Amino acid sequence: MLANFFGKSKPINFVVLFVLFLGYFVLSIFSKELSFNLVKELGWFLVVFSVYNFIIAKNLLTYDNSFAFLFFVILIGFFPDTIQINKTFYANLTILLFLRKVYSLQSSKNILHKLFDGGLWLGISLLIEPYAPLLLILLYLSIFLHQRFTYQTLLTPVIGFFAPVFLYFTYYFWYDKLEKFWLLFDWNFYPDLSFYSHEKYLFPILFIGSFLIASIMLKSPKALAVKNKFRKNWILILTHLVITTAILLLVQDGSGSEFLYVFFPVSVILANGIEFFQKKWYADAIIILFLIASFSVSVIV
Repeated sequence: MLANFFGKSKPINFVVLFVLFLGYFVLSIFSKELSFNLVKELGWFLVVFSVYNFIIAKNLLTYDNSFAFLFFVILIGFFPDTIQINKTFYANLTILLFLRKVYSLQSSKNILHKLFDGGLWLGISLLIEPYAPLLLILLYLSIFLHQRFTYQTLLTPVIGFFAPVFLYFTYYFWYDKLEKFWLLFDWNFYPDLSFYSHEKYLFPILFIGSFLIASIMLKSPKALAVKNKFRKNWILILTHLVITTAILLLVQDGSGSEFLYVFFPVSVILANGIEFFQKKWYADAIIILFLIASFSVSVIV
């Protein structure tokens, strides 16, 4: 039943999934103070959902269904600390706008515009999250897979990337506060994993991780066996998962909201995994299990 409903992409699905998000949102309210900021949070997450859904639908990262969007919302339920508007949220939003350009490179229209815009959004992301430039790897991998390397395709993202960074540098240079600018490059490559071993994160990580590994193992042989656009996108998605996991682990002073960084690749991989099942009751059972587990976590934490 659930698999049949979400197995199609219709406007009503977006409404139902936003209602599901409202359920997680209401549960998260108990740990917050009632204020106008709650309305702002709903508005901003509606923007994120719109951008996310556009990327999935436009670039055919799954079949014509709503499974990826469903898992994206359920992941928020597993990690209610992501329901807040902070620097991580804004960084994730700019990264989503960057990803629009990365995955759209499978089309040969306006290549240089896409590359400049992708670099620009990633440059803005750097101003919020210093580890965001690691995603440049994903952009150049997309060029390699979908297009070809020329001096134009190599340099255009760099120009776009340094445009906001240069303006940021100019601002602090003018006010003689360059020490704040150099903080962007104060990177620490020795992650502290103890934060993610906390009991409220350990169960969701292990639960989702097991299904994630199963989805990769089920989908990869079939996806990589055929030379088509999806094969290239699957390589991008797996690389995307590795890079965002690295960002997640490298972020200092974790608050739990940084799990947002991995939601995109994880939800797409889980969606492709559930598509593998031909018998719908398997898919129904998995979806119900995810829903029960996510609401249980939301109530417990």
